[in-house]
Amino acid sequence: MKKKSAPKGPRNLDKYLFEAGQQCHKRLWLDYHEPTAEPPLPSRQAMSEAGATLRTLARTAFPKGVLIAETDITKAAAETKSQLEAGVPVLFDAAFVADGVEARCDILVAHKDGAFDLFEIKSGTKIKHRYVNDLALQAHVAEKCGHQLRAAFLLHVNLKYVHKEGADYPPMQLLRSNDVTAKVKKQLLHVSRRLHQFRGVVADENVLQLPMGTFCTAPFPCPHLERCSQQAPKLPLRELPELTHAQEVELHKEGIEELTTIDPAREGLTFRQRRTLACLREGKAIVEPFARTELRQCTQPLHFLSLAAITDALPRFDEQRPWRQLPYAWAAVTVHADGRTERASFVHVDRDDPRPGFVTSLAKHLDCGGTILCWNDESLDGLRDLLEDLPAAKAQVRGITGRPHLDMMHLFEASVFHPELRDHHDLRQSVAALLEDNTGAELPVFGEEQLRQWLAKACAPRVRAATKEKLGAEILAGLTWSSERLFDLYRKFAEVEVKAPKAKAPVKVSSKPLPKPLPLPKDE
Repeated sequence: MKKKSAPKGPRNLDKYLFEAGQQCHKRLWLDYHEPTAEPPLPSRQAMSEAGATLRTLARTAFPKGVLIAETDITKAAAETKSQLEAGVPVLFDAAFVADGVEARCDILVAHKDGAFDLFEIKSGTKIKHRYVNDLALQAHVAEKCGHQLRAAFLLHVNLKYVHKEGADYPPMQLLRSNDVTAKVKKQLLHVSRRLHQFRGVVADENVLQLPMGTFCTAPFPCPHLERCSQQAPKLPLRELPELTHAQEVELHKEGIEELTTIDPAREGLTFRQRRTLACLREGKAIVEPFARTELRQCTQPLHFLSLAAITDALPRFDEQRPWRQLPYAWAAVTVHADGRTERASFVHVDRDDPRPGFVTSLAKHLDCGGTILCWNDESLDGLRDLLEDLPAAKAQVRGITGRPHLDMMHLFEASVFHPELRDHHDLRQSVAALLEDNTGAELPVFGEEQLRQWLAKACAPRVRAATKEKLGAEILAGLTWSSERLFDLYRKFAEVEVKAPKAKAPVKVSSKPLPKPLPLPKDE
C-alpha cells in the first residue's frame, strides 16, 4: 500500500469521503489527511469496468447529452454552470461545488424552470441505502448551487435480462429504472447534518483513538485495516464470531476490547461464542462429538470436491443473466466404498463459454452417486442457476446439484474450535491450524481474486499454448490441494482409516496350446 501525498490545503468533502465517514470516523480522518493509494482487487476492478460500460450504455438513451470531460473539479463546475446557462438540456458528469463539498452526477436533465432530474447508474441489482445517500449528496450540493431537485432515479442492472452472445447490450432491457425521489428527499436533511459532523471529524485527531469494530470490513474492507490492526489488541473484540451490533456497542461501553477479557458465561452469548471464548481460555482445541457423527453419516462414495468460479456483473455468453457465477475448474478426490481412491479434474482457460465443458465433465464424474463434501457450498449452490441459463444441460446440472452434500466449513464453524482460529472461512488457515500443514501459503492461485488474474492472462491476445497450459495447471494445483486437504480433514475428524481395496485375483492363463490358424484361401 502506497501513501498518497498529503493535501496542501483544506479539501472538499466528496462522495468517497462521505462514504468513508459513514463507515468509520477514523477512516474518514485518515482518508482526508493521509490517503493511501492501493491497487484495486481484481473483483473491484471488474465492477468498475462494468460500471463504466453501464454509464456509456445509459447515455445512449440521452442523445442530446453533453459530457463534462474536465477532470479538475473547479473547472468542471464552471463548465457545468456555463452549459446550464446556455440551455443544454442533458449533462453527463455534471459537477457542482458548494459549501466545501463537491459532487459529480452521472446524468443530469435540466428543465426550463431551473429544476433538474438526477440519474445514477449502478452495477448492482437493487436499491441500496448507500446508493440513495450518493444521490442525496449530489442533490444537496446542486441545491446549494441554486438548483432544485425535481426527481431522482436509480438505474441498476436487471437480473431478468438474458444475453445473446456477440450482441450489444440493449439499454432498455439490461437496465431498470427506479424512481427514488421520495427516498432521496427524505435523506437531504440527514446528509446536511452528516456533512456538518464530518467537518468536525476531519479536524479532530482524537478520532484516531477509536477502537476497531465489525464496520472495519463492512460493507467493504477499510484501506487502513492493516495499519489499525497493528495498533489493536492481539485478539480484538471484532473477531468474536456472530458478534451483533448491539453486543458490540454494549461491550465497547464496558471498555471490553479484547476477547480474553470476556467471560464465557456472560449472558446473551451464543453457543459458538461461548465455545470460542472457552477455547481461548483453555488454550487448546475443542471438538464437539457431533462433528464425527455428521462426517460418518455421509453416504459413499465420498467426493471431496473443490470448485473455481468467478461472478461477473455483465453477462457474456448465450442465455447468461447478469451476476451469474461462471464455473471454470473443478478437482475431486473420490473415495469408493471398497477403499478405491480416484482423482479427477477439469479446467477451462479459453475465451469461449466454460459452462458446458464444466457441467458435462463434473456430472460424469459424479454419476456413481454418493455425497459431495465441500468447503463453503456457495459455489456449489450457484450452479443451480445453470438450470435457467444452460437449458441444454439441465440433466447434467441436476446430476450435480441434486446430489447430497455436506458443507464442511459450516460444520467445523459449529463444532471445531481452535485457539488460532475465530472462523473457518479460509481453508488454508484451518488446515494450517488443524493439520499443521502450511503448504497452502505456497499456492500460486487460491480464491476468486487470483483466479481472475490467471484467467485474464490465459485469455490475453496472442498468448502461447504452453503458457495457457501452465496457467491452467496452476489453477488446478490450488483446487487439487483443497480437495486433498478436505480428504485429510475428513479422515482426522471422522476418525476413520480409508481401507485399501482388496487385491483382485490374478487372471488365470490357460496352459492349453492355442489352436492352429486356419489356412489362407487359395487364389482362384
